[in-house]
Amino acid sequence: MAQERILIVDDDVDTLKLVGLMLQRQGYQIVVASSGPKALALVQEEPPDLILLDVMMPEMDGFEVARRLRSDPKTADIPILMFTAKSQVEDKLAGFDAGADDYLTKPAHPAELLARVKKLLRRGRETGALMGSDEGGPRAWTIGVLGVKGGLGVSSLALNLGLMLHQESKSDVIVAELRPGQGTMAMELGYPTSGGLEKLLSKPATDLTSAGIDREMVTYIPGVRYLLSAFDPAAAKGVENVAGMERITRHVRRSAHYAVLDLGPVGQAHLPTLLPLCDEILLVVDGMPGTVKMGKLAIDYLLRQGVGHGLLSAVLLNRVRSDLQIPWTEIQSRLNIPVATVIPPAPELAYQSHDRSSPMVLLQPQSLVAAQLGKLVRQQIEKAKGVA
Repeated sequence: MAQERILIVDDDVDTLKLVGLMLQRQGYQIVVASSGPKALALVQEEPPDLILLDVMMPEMDGFEVARRLRSDPKTADIPILMFTAKSQVEDKLAGFDAGADDYLTKPAHPAELLARVKKLLRRGRETGALMGSDEGGPRAWTIGVLGVKGGLGVSSLALNLGLMLHQESKSDVIVAELRPGQGTMAMELGYPTSGGLEKLLSKPATDLTSAGIDREMVTYIPGVRYLLSAFDPAAAKGVENVAGMERITRHVRRSAHYAVLDLGPVGQAHLPTLLPLCDEILLVVDGMPGTVKMGKLAIDYLLRQGVGHGLLSAVLLNRVRSDLQIPWTEIQSRLNIPVATVIPPAPELAYQSHDRSSPMVLLQPQSLVAAQLGKLVRQQIEKAKGVA
């Protein structure tokens, strides 16, 4: 295997020498830069396998360096380990928000630094083969749909959201049901069998190819594909293949204009790996007091995982009359994130949708549910245009 290349970015000469020598003795090729602009220039000349990045530097701080790296398709997927003396929680959140994969404060024990480096390089190797086939190409606007708990209608929302994104944008969409053994979309769409996700996750991540992932997707209508999961509790062990989930997700977001990820409820083992791949996180709640409290706790968890506060929006999916629940304005205030849309209760439409295996937005395109979902879709299309 070729010698892995690490770029160390720090304006402190002693750090460059000491850390560089330590990593060099471990067999890594070391390149150094004493400023942000120099680092960006070196990365363009020859992208490294990992960047060890200080924060407090003249000319350009590490947060800005990370943001620029993440905004460039050529460098967007290079692992970044922020290594800095800034140790406040706010600093760490800012680092993750800027695009860091990991954050380590100085001084650190050499063994811990080496362990972090090895972990990020291993992750890069696991996804490198897939990424190499389409690196630098366009990337989908990726929406993660996440519930504060189970049973809130996350899968139905993701399923219908994908269809309406295609209708409004006239662009291709992939909806990935990333819930091993807990799939419901196949039943909602009328497919007698499913399990494409489980077939993929039964293989080592390194054996997954672009063509293999594409074969497991189903085309529901031209322009909308689904990667479906089976409803089979015995298959839930697929969630342990986190590297496979990441590889699948990276392929999905490079294979369409829009990607919708059904991430299930908060707290699953693969979430910390998949959350950084999302451009927007939609947190599904209802208007019950207990659920709103869970929502606040879920948001705190997401922030600790490095999700930027600006990437979070709530979707209020009501199951009962609004006068029996907390008003959406109060929910928005309590959660301290915007409520992107309010989906009204529609039990008859939901029943007909399941009975006829026809998505709600196709069964009754003029319904209030479709209208409110359309509002959310148009918001996402505008946001995607803003980063195109």
